[in-house]
Amino acid sequence: IKFEVDVMNEISKMMYNDIRKELEVVWQNARPYVGPKCRACRECNGINCRRIGAERSTTGARNYEKFQQIKIVYDTLYDGGDGSEIDSSVELFGHKFRAPVFSAPFGNVKSFQANTHFDSDYAINKCFVDGLANQDCAAWTPDTVNHPGLNVYEGPLKAIAERRGMGIPTIKAWGREEIQHKIRLADNAGAIAIGHDIDCVGLGYLSVNGGYHAYPKTSEQIKEIFSITNTPYVLKGIMTAKGAVKALKAGAYGIVVSNHAGNTMDQSLATIEVLPEIVRAVGGQMKIFIDGGISSGEEVFKAIAMGADAVLIGRPYLIAAEGGETRGVELYTQKIIWQLQNAMRMSGCRTLKDITRDHIVITKDF
Repeated sequence: IKFEVDVMNEISKMMYNDIRKELEVVWQNARPYVGPKCRACRECNGINCRRIGAERSTTGARNYEKFQQIKIVYDTLYDGGDGSEIDSSVELFGHKFRAPVFSAPFGNVKSFQANTHFDSDYAINKCFVDGLANQDCAAWTPDTVNHPGLNVYEGPLKAIAERRGMGIPTIKAWGREEIQHKIRLADNAGAIAIGHDIDCVGLGYLSVNGGYHAYPKTSEQIKEIFSITNTPYVLKGIMTAKGAVKALKAGAYGIVVSNHAGNTMDQSLATIEVLPEIVRAVGGQMKIFIDGGISSGEEVFKAIAMGADAVLIGRPYLIAAEGGETRGVELYTQKIIWQLQNAMRMSGCRTLKDITRDHIVITKDF
């Protein structure tokens, strides 16, 4: 499958300052729709609004804090060029993406963003899928309790099918038959990969006293469930080296190091804190994604330097879609790519493989 757009489209050619100016308007436009819990802050630190579902918001704030303790090392004495030699591309799922940048999945947006101007999960996810694909990146799409007429899984999956499979539908930890039904739907849509949200069992409505049912599973159970497909699958919600090894045993193509942005449990470690031990345990044997506390290209650089292959970004994409729909998502994606490429240029890294641990410094002990 080839992308249907020229990567040097209008937004790709924009100057960075012009992108920033337009995104300021996008963020202003979004505030009535994402409020009152979210203020669409310029920097989402998990503290200003404390909008994270877990009561004290400590995990979401820690995700941000630990990323800020990592700094990038300057090095501009090297044989360089005009910037066109900087290559931020990555190959995943058999596809070449312009950058290791994906949007995180959000389901039933009206349940946590009451003032959203989107009338369906299809509509907002259409913005994510198209906006990222227009910049040769991709969106992860959601799943949640499917109330009548909601179509939280099927609606966004339709947007992926309309984009010739360029997206990753993410299935929650339901029972075996429900998961396999949704795997078949993803295959029918031609999705390039399938996500499995294994840590959703801690969400308020799915937890031990929640009103709906989701189930932890063994490596053997997951492997059996996904045996019906040849599509690569990624387990989202891994936070330990042991968990990563179990995911490898389950036959997963990759994992997302994720604590669900702090929504499932207070007092968790930050994702970037646990990334190094996970990389040591399985690095090179599977692809490693990470989310939590990432909102700039510099943070993408830090995650790559710590051993990740790619990142997922959450709330900023919601804001971009609410304030600018598909164009807002595309503008924000281009901004992230530019920031990543600039960090690469400022540190003497021509490709992602050049972004190694010696290009960052951790200023405080994790």
